[in-house]
Amino acid sequence: MALKKQTFEDDEIAIFDEAIIYKRGDYWHFRMWLAGEGKYARKSLKTRSRSTAIDKGKAAYLELYANAQAGKK
Repeated sequence: MALKKQTFEDDEIAIFDEAIIYKRGDYWHFRMWLAGEGKYARKSLKTRSRSTAIDKGKAAYLELYANAQAGKK
């Protein structure tokens, strides 16, 4: 499912068109909508670096996607 949001701020980056990383204060956070559960999965990426946040955001997305395919909540 693609993101509903089409315009992003300077401190928001789309990950694989289904998740987003955003900056809250000084640190980057990950957010992805879980349709089966009807809520967001949120996670702090614990970094201040934009490039590290993108890498960690992609890893978090792949982990959540694999768990969803395996039937885990």
